[in-house]
Amino acid sequence: MPDITYTTPQGLELQWAMRLLVRIGPAQDLGECTEGWRSNYPILGGTFQGPALSGQVLPGGADQFLLRRDGVGELDARYSLLTDQGELINIRNLGLLVLDEQGQRLSDAGVWPLPAEHYRCTCSPRFQVAEGRLSELRQHMFIGKVCYPSDDQVQIDCYQLA
Repeated sequence: MPDITYTTPQGLELQWAMRLLVRIGPAQDLGECTEGWRSNYPILGGTFQGPALSGQVLPGGADQFLLRRDGVGELDARYSLLTDQGELINIRNLGLLVLDEQGQRLSDAGVWPLPAEHYRCTCSPRFQVAEGRLSELRQHMFIGKVCYPSDDQVQIDCYQLA
């Protein structure tokens, strides 16, 4: 096997882009599927704020959540944002939710939300925007850190890979 030397890429950093506070409705269970258990969580609304834009999370859309047979949760959320300037942003957010052993026990007992130390949830939001002021949202990669402050709210801190 060849010797591979790893170096950290120069100039690679994360810049905070926005925080989304998304209100979700109760699970609408689709049920057992080929990949695992699927539940849809409707998007009820919310807010978002960042250094360059802020506004509302519009009602509509859903997180089509899949609890895989290996215990890992897959997020697949699609919804829209409306900036304070009246610009529409479509977002698709794919992610993974991984519970530790204690988190799994709590979840099995019906506890939700879990204490943050018992899970890891990350995502990769993609944005669709019209040409113009927000075009930069299409020209960069983003990652997100997801947490659950309550059973009806999701907080997503989005970072631009710069």
